[in-house]
Amino acid sequence: MENNYTYREITRQPETWRETVQIVSDRKDELLRLVEEFRPEELLFTGCGSSYYLSIAAAYLFQEKLGVSAKAVPASDILLKPASVFSRGRRTLVIGSSRSGDTTELVRAMETARKQPSVRTLGITTNPDSLLAREGEAVVLPHVQEKSVVMTGSFSNMLLTLQLMAGWLSGDTAFLEELKRLPELGQERMAKAEELGRIVGGDQRFDHYIYLGQGSLFGLALEGMLKLKEMTQVQAEAFNPLEFRHGPISVLDERCRVILLSDRSLRPYRRSLIEDLRSLKAEVVLIDEEVGEERDDTPWDLGSGLSDQARILLYLPFLHFIGYFRALSLGLNPDRPRHLNQVVVLEEEEG
Repeated sequence: MENNYTYREITRQPETWRETVQIVSDRKDELLRLVEEFRPEELLFTGCGSSYYLSIAAAYLFQEKLGVSAKAVPASDILLKPASVFSRGRRTLVIGSSRSGDTTELVRAMETARKQPSVRTLGITTNPDSLLAREGEAVVLPHVQEKSVVMTGSFSNMLLTLQLMAGWLSGDTAFLEELKRLPELGQERMAKAEELGRIVGGDQRFDHYIYLGQGSLFGLALEGMLKLKEMTQVQAEAFNPLEFRHGPISVLDERCRVILLSDRSLRPYRRSLIEDLRSLKAEVVLIDEEVGEERDDTPWDLGSGLSDQARILLYLPFLHFIGYFRALSLGLNPDRPRHLNQVVVLEEEEG
């Protein structure tokens, strides 16, 4: 079971977080200068697949921390419809994330962005030899290069890079101190994440998974959904928790398992939401702190003591393990998901 890249890359995440904090902190002055000299009026986060989902998480975080307009768009939108993305005359910092740094849409989107007036770019990648690292300013995390096809540790480390930047730019020293605790806290919770991932992912009574999260946790809900689809092709969807009740809740039945990624802002509504989900026979897995009062089927109280914005990385190993253990239960190889490659290359037709 443990003799594969995917498992090792999931479990080593807290160790890599420690190194990421050091590598990115060494470039603190340079990164701060880039942003402070440019004085962006808008932050635009972009990527493809998992990198787009971490961009969604980052956009919510930066909006909350800095109060500056921040949004996330797929790299293909910048490449194919730049006029629908960029505001005329508004200073925009585009931050593009890509594990490989060679994904066609992202590389070309960053090229397109650099051609726009009043735009600067910053790339984040794990590959120092990539186009993204060589063309334009970039943060490189070479210690997180992965051999598995699906992204796991690269997702959490690129997101941690952006958390650190948000902390510096906002001057939130308490938040930055919380981020420094993540490697230790993540390591302490890894065994529980694996145990719960085995239970939730390996239970074949369920063939439909719903991931719910709001704010930055919506980006993580999308990531959990994608990991399950990539490794197993099991039906999976992601929604905002309260928005889910406006129509999509109609899909629930006894074959559905709901993964509820909760935070403090949702707690006044959480009990009512869980009762609604369970009344329609779905089983609920609740991840948060202070989970004792709900009648959910599988609770996990993280007990980290961290703020919502700092705590989000602790959810990720569990989400990755769900897909991993579901793949094993189906006799699939997590290292070789169907129809997928590590790098997506897009050929452009001539004429």
